[in-house]
Amino acid sequence: MAQEYDIPFKSLKIFNGNTHAHSIFTYSHGNHLQRHQNFVKGDKVLFIDSLYISRPKNSQLKKEWNSFQGLPKKHYEEAVKAGFDFYCVTDHSQEEAFFPNSNNNTAWAIATKNAEDATNTNFSAFMGVEHSENDSDNGRGHFNVIGSSTYINAIKPGVDIPYFYNWLKENPKNLITGNPVAVSFNHPNIDQFNNWDYRDEEITEIITLLEIINNQKLKYEGFLAALDKGWRVSPVAGIDNHNYTEIHKAQSRTFVLAKKNTPKSILTAMRARRTYASFDKNLECRYSVNDSLMGSIIPQKKLYHLKVYVNDPTTDDESDKISKIDIVTRKGKVIKSFELKRPQHKYFWNITIKDKDVDQFLFIRVWDNTKSINTQKPVAFLAPIWVSKQNN
Repeated sequence: MAQEYDIPFKSLKIFNGNTHAHSIFTYSHGNHLQRHQNFVKGDKVLFIDSLYISRPKNSQLKKEWNSFQGLPKKHYEEAVKAGFDFYCVTDHSQEEAFFPNSNNNTAWAIATKNAEDATNTNFSAFMGVEHSENDSDNGRGHFNVIGSSTYINAIKPGVDIPYFYNWLKENPKNLITGNPVAVSFNHPNIDQFNNWDYRDEEITEIITLLEIINNQKLKYEGFLAALDKGWRVSPVAGIDNHNYTEIHKAQSRTFVLAKKNTPKSILTAMRARRTYASFDKNLECRYSVNDSLMGSIIPQKKLYHLKVYVNDPTTDDESDKISKIDIVTRKGKVIKSFELKRPQHKYFWNITIKDKDVDQFLFIRVWDNTKSINTQKPVAFLAPIWVSKQNN
């Protein structure tokens, strides 16, 4: 181990955030409703910011709903208090508040303005949608579309996954700001999205993220399945909260390596797959292969030189020490695993591996020093690096 840490791409800063959250505009379900077996549907029950929202059948709005749920701006306020660098509100695209789907839709305009107002030099706020396809024979699954200036209704007849992918190809940027749009697969099962079908190179460069941590639940098998099917996705973590009271409690984070904390820089990092997901809210990680940063596509070589840097600044907690680091390739095969005899809060691992051991890509898993049998799983998952045989 080097006496001084040779931190890969240390000019890029690490920012933490949440990539999956629901405000009151996701009104069809959530903590703000209570269900009643014999309740008769009422109409236009909520009036907020010049907007009526209807509730679903057999439900009633809780009297104290606004003590834990509200507009996107309330989520952003709580995220700032909790130390988030960025925060994405991703309400369902099919919600009644977003009818008709239009840039001039009142709810969409309010949500977009909330994000603009909350963004400053220390915090980036994003409005997006969760595109939730649950009905199609051409694949089912949920996606987050972050930073777009428009959206489409996920349950409108004919809007199946191929339709959605074509729409993404026509809208890869925000039409107003010119910023890139970031898209993730949400909480995936192993065979979701029609077993990861309809992939081509164009859509692969747009859907660059995958939610490997959802509300503290690990979706590792879905991550491996997507990678093995050829998707080049980088791990993210979403709280998937339908309230704002969970924000300060949440420990999991999406981390991005970006030049600065601006919407453009954060979204650019997401599209470049410079992300990692962690169950620890302040774990600093990064690595490079042959001097290319995590998330990169590199030419095939006989040898690959890895520089892995991990640091947990919570030095008063023994469980936060780094205990093990894995290098993983296709089908979840562990190429190398290094277990620290004496776990440390900060560690640099410099290692060389052979090309014959790498099958198309590799990524890093990090383990902390937690001893509980119920929490013995990696604490962080870092973006893969892909090996291209065409660039020799």
